[in-house]
Amino acid sequence: MYSPNRFARRVGNIGQKLHDPFRSLGRQQVHFRRGNTSMIAGVPGSFKSIWALNAIAEWSRHNVTAMYFSADGDEFTVVRRLAGILTGDNADIVESRMVRHDVEQYENILKDLKGIEFEYEQFDFEEIVTHVKSYESVYGAFPDVIVLDNLIDFVSSPMAYDEMMILIKQLDGLSKEIKSHVMVLHHARLISEKWNARNPRPMGQPPADHEIAGRLTQLPTVVLTMAAAGLHLNVACVKNRNGKQYRDASYYEEFAVMQNMQIREWSGKNND
Repeated sequence: MYSPNRFARRVGNIGQKLHDPFRSLGRQQVHFRRGNTSMIAGVPGSFKSIWALNAIAEWSRHNVTAMYFSADGDEFTVVRRLAGILTGDNADIVESRMVRHDVEQYENILKDLKGIEFEYEQFDFEEIVTHVKSYESVYGAFPDVIVLDNLIDFVSSPMAYDEMMILIKQLDGLSKEIKSHVMVLHHARLISEKWNARNPRPMGQPPADHEIAGRLTQLPTVVLTMAAAGLHLNVACVKNRNGKQYRDASYYEEFAVMQNMQIREWSGKNND
């Protein structure tokens, strides 16, 4: 039996909000909490990974630690993006300097990412747990945030939705056990441009919840979907257990993706 008045000594910091990496989402009551799982979904090319790296960089400024499992990207690409986000240098400039091994300034600024670690291999759940435990043995605490990029890279097949659901359930249990937030990046299905000739899909419209591949939205407390038109990024909250949600993605927040890979919040509103 659990007496409600004794909750504090049992739950610790489970449910506590992390710093909001994007203020516009925070204003919409979209928060990332300890002991919870979130999903970031979108079609290929919707800047999911770049969005997550911007969130990691912002969290780091507020002493939020992270472990990022980047099975969908290589170290060169991740470092190129992070260097641009942190320094403001355009991506082509960062890449040219990396190719010339003129990287001292980037090495110095990347050192400021305290408690941020990356893995670039495809792991199963037990291997993920092993690496998280290794992080704890080095830093003396578990990471505040764990990112999986991309969900399909951690199961046997892009169509293995049953395995994906099991993995999300395991990750949700892990988040509660170690009081971290787990963020899972996932795909949404591509929509045919001719799906409705009379009422075509608006350019940049984020996917609705039913358009997420496998419809794996049962366990995450927050589900965001993304769509891009050029370097214009729209983000909708289609599930939010503790705040506003729009399952049809009819309301979304606007962002701009800069040439340096920084994501900036749009100053105007388009869809009130």
